[in-house]
Amino acid sequence: MIAQEMCFDCLQRQIKNFSKMLPTHNLQPLQECVEKKLASLKQSYITPNKQDNLLTPPQIAIDIYKDLSTTLQNDDPYAHIKQESIQKAFHICQELISRYPAPKLEPQIHNEKIVWSKDSIFTRLDWAVRMAILGNVIDYGSQHSFSFDNADFDFKSLDFGAYDLKPFISKLESAKSLLYIADNAGENIFDALLIVTLKAIYPHLSISYAVRGRAIINDLTLQDMLHPLAQPLLESCEVLSSGVRSPGFVYADANSQTQSLYDSADMILAKGMGNFECLESYKDERLFLLFKIKCDVVAKFCNKAKGTMMFLHNTHYIKE
Repeated sequence: MIAQEMCFDCLQRQIKNFSKMLPTHNLQPLQECVEKKLASLKQSYITPNKQDNLLTPPQIAIDIYKDLSTTLQNDDPYAHIKQESIQKAFHICQELISRYPAPKLEPQIHNEKIVWSKDSIFTRLDWAVRMAILGNVIDYGSQHSFSFDNADFDFKSLDFGAYDLKPFISKLESAKSLLYIADNAGENIFDALLIVTLKAIYPHLSISYAVRGRAIINDLTLQDMLHPLAQPLLESCEVLSSGVRSPGFVYADANSQTQSLYDSADMILAKGMGNFECLESYKDERLFLLFKIKCDVVAKFCNKAKGTMMFLHNTHYIKE
């Protein structure tokens, strides 16, 4: 999805929201730096035939957040926010699980073997996917503002504009490997519920969980995965750095290990709107996108209301 002019306004708003959390003496150099960089990027964008016109929204964020880190002399300005997000996400998850426990997998005999019933597989995965997408509510980047106190983690009222769980299960029946492309810190706690469920149903499925290659906004990195509450995920899958610098998966920017996993995976599940913006043009039968629509640009592109949840098998155009 190609960036629109509105995306620059969104970036400016992101930085303003973040600056409110900084000491007053840090604001002026930060604002001057951001205004200068945004003006330069926007000028490149509106200049005809410029290569920058073909960038996705997450790609135009790279230089802005690089300059933010340089100005603040801090490689990970959101580090404390991410640690807090993981802590709060854990407690929210525990509360949700107590209110909406995971449906049990029911065994049955098939060809003289004990297997899980198809109905119970669907019900359990439906629960896990819904739990996982609730984690995508956490986002300090693409929304006007975010706070855990005001966030809506209502499991029962999720509104999906696309819900391709049946083709997801169909693919899983023969898949041997899945690449799970992560999004935000805190969201990993919710992702773990889906990954543990996948391993319970498909124990031979090899799952790789790819996080960002460096700190940008509140996106998840290997450093964030050192949080004690993030450790259980390591028991169910391989966790690796994708090498990607932007808040969305760009194949060309990924390291060779991740590119190899992407090329060879039987299935790919990408979480979050940034990953959608970078991958929606890949009409790949292996690719599933799980995200919440958080901005007007993506809402218009998808022809869905802002706030809509999407579980999309990316073999077709959304507007069709």
